[in-house]
Amino acid sequence: MLKQAWLLLIAIILFLPIAPIVFVINVIRWIRKDYLLNVAIGIDQLGGSILYNEQDWTISSYTCFLCKTERRFCRFEKFINFFFGKGHCERSFIDEKKEIEKEAQL
Repeated sequence: MLKQAWLLLIAIILFLPIAPIVFVINVIRWIRKDYLLNVAIGIDQLGGSILYNEQDWTISSYTCFLCKTERRFCRFEKFINFFFGKGHCERSFIDEKKEIEKEAQL
């Protein structure tokens, strides 16, 4: 646990000063047209790690998964869908599930 805390602290110290500079440079240069989408998904996955302690799951997809198993998460799913459109969490869950199955086949 202590080793993980130190690794997290080192990552934060190295990441925080550099990330905004790299982000601005990449936005200006538009390295790839889907750059902002990838950044948004990365931030969403960070949120999933913080909220649910699950790596590589977005908040939306894991909330949909939890709604299917525990009904108390369905309110949060409705809240997310209100902001991002009807069925957002379900589509995100399906995409995540396809990605997991694709990785399992490799």
